[in-house]
Amino acid sequence: MSYILNLETSSKNCSVSLLKGEKIVNTIEQEDDNYRHSELLTSFIDQILSKEKISIENLSAVSVSKGPGSFTGLRIGLSVAKGLCFPHNIPIIGINSLKILALSYTPEKDEHILSLIHDKNDSFYSMLLDSNYNEMGKPSVVLIDENFFTKYEKTNPPVIVCNTKSIKEIINFKSIKIHINSVSAKHMGNISKENFDKKNFEDLAYFEPMYIKKPYVD
Repeated sequence: MSYILNLETSSKNCSVSLLKGEKIVNTIEQEDDNYRHSELLTSFIDQILSKEKISIENLSAVSVSKGPGSFTGLRIGLSVAKGLCFPHNIPIIGINSLKILALSYTPEKDEHILSLIHDKNDSFYSMLLDSNYNEMGKPSVVLIDENFFTKYEKTNPPVIVCNTKSIKEIINFKSIKIHINSVSAKHMGNISKENFDKKNFEDLAYFEPMYIKKPYVD
């Protein structure tokens, strides 16, 4: 039986889940505007392992969001993940946080997903995916205003999957479907298991968060 610990810290939501075999058996998460992830993350991990009556040594892998997202959150998540993996020689898996968010939505056939993680003000991390969650481009930073979606007004627009309700204040086209959800470790089960089965592991010594713009203090 494999156990994969999932850590998601790319946004204000600090989230931990445990995948046992093929099923997420426990999730603990908390939205925190002050990014107290360094305090919350280790406590959540201890709670989950204790509840499932397993130790760190029992983990088959640790899967962590690699970004893009909050620089503070990503640094904390990866630091904790490495701290778990290094002493016990546990493989580490890095998952794109925009794909994690996209996985909170089940698309219809041939439906595209525009995954948006709020950064600051009108700035969002963005990535387009197809209905099988394949990435259709590289993650980028975009500024979104009322004109951003006019190009989709008369076409077949993607579904917007976003982690903040404020996006609804910007988008007022009835033709655009919007799905709001947190970037959460509870959505990491399938993709973590897929990477584990394929042995798509990161190099512990050189694994760094995916920063797509110059860091600043969150």
